[in-house]
Amino acid sequence: MNKIEHIGIAVKDLDASNKLFAALLGTSHYKTEEVTSEGVKTSFFKAGPNKIELLEATNQESPIAKFITKKGEGVHHIAFAVDDIESEIERLQKEGFVVLNAVPKKGADNKLVAFLHPKSTSGVLIELCQEIVP
Repeated sequence: MNKIEHIGIAVKDLDASNKLFAALLGTSHYKTEEVTSEGVKTSFFKAGPNKIELLEATNQESPIAKFITKKGEGVHHIAFAVDDIESEIERLQKEGFVVLNAVPKKGADNKLVAFLHPKSTSGVLIELCQEIVP
């Protein structure tokens, strides 16, 4: 793993949270995107070399809607940048981590993504991200 790529925060109201984080960070979000396959609308902020992804559910069956119902708004996941997501998935499975999607899927911000189950990572949902190169 190369670095923390971003921290994902589940929110009920993306517009209100965009205003809150713009005031907090002193900068506007630089990108919004909908990932229909995940039932989520996202917004990205830069904070120095780091990124924050706000996630709002677009339907009640979305993982974000279920997360907010169960735990409320807050930190949803930590994402790590990787160079080769498939080999990283294989390595982590050999180490005993539970991978939620062994086949990477297209996520937000031009990334291939895969997730590690929180039960195998001390209660934290971990996202692996690999930049999609055209």
